[in-house]
Amino acid sequence: MKKFLKVLFLSLVLAVFLSTALSVCALNSVADSSEPAQTDGTVEDYGEVSEGGGEPDPVTGYVSSAFEYPERTLPLLVDDADLLTPNEEAQLLQKLEEITQRQQCEISVVTKYSIDGKLPRDYADDFFDYNGYGYGANHDGLMLLISMEDRDYYVSGHGDFAAYSFMDAIDYLSEQFVPYLSDGDYYGAFTTYADTCDELITRARQGNPYNPQEPVERGEEGFPVGAAAAGGGFGSLLGFLPVSVMKSKLKTVRHQPSANTYIRPNSLDLRVSDDAFLYSQVTRVARPTNEGRSGGGGGGFHVSSSGSTHFGGGGKF
Repeated sequence: MKKFLKVLFLSLVLAVFLSTALSVCALNSVADSSEPAQTDGTVEDYGEVSEGGGEPDPVTGYVSSAFEYPERTLPLLVDDADLLTPNEEAQLLQKLEEITQRQQCEISVVTKYSIDGKLPRDYADDFFDYNGYGYGANHDGLMLLISMEDRDYYVSGHGDFAAYSFMDAIDYLSEQFVPYLSDGDYYGAFTTYADTCDELITRARQGNPYNPQEPVERGEEGFPVGAAAAGGGFGSLLGFLPVSVMKSKLKTVRHQPSANTYIRPNSLDLRVSDDAFLYSQVTRVARPTNEGRSGGGGGGFHVSSSGSTHFGGGGKF
């Protein structure tokens, strides 16, 4: 018996070791793949369209305009609604600038208390265009507008590479940061927005832009669920084998077709039985509607007042 317990203990230790090793390997592989691909400063995966009203991009369908963008003088973070503390503003601005320079696609945040009765989409597009936002000659970028007056948000995108990276990912992007907005955690919302943009651009540069039909399932620590499941599966298998051996030695235990074996004769005398109705429970689920949405992901292109082509989506929080 002691020899068997020793074998069982060693098997469980080996199972835990293998599970931990496989999980660490999976985490390292995901960390490596999250690094952006090295580029020479140009985007060549999908074609390039110059400003001036050229032909539609062969992949995204994006058509550039002849609008002459002014030089940008405003920062990537404009917190006119005062939603952030000075320290939060400094940290968020640093993050936005770092992602913009590394990914060569401008990521910005604008907060307003009121947008003067304009539609969020129109205000975001015009703020982007007339203030000269966007990276490079094609002014690639994504801008998140927050209007506190009616609790609106809108994500406005411009540029052929931005369209390649985000065109089908607006809904996915919104799902990541809107819960923080609803909870009043604006710093959490904006940092999540920036980090998710970084993730989506990296995927696009690796030739694998977000596809809503093929979502990437990830565990709580950020690595693929399949890899973690594989590590746990090996550990479970190694732990199952010695337990099965132990079970096979229980020769005195047999399956019983009923519970009569465990009942002492004449110990139960049930004279009266009755069914009493206690309560009922009714669950109602609201029918989904499109209210509160002003254009989701993949809703197509539109033209702003400047004549520039934009895409995006938004809603209420």
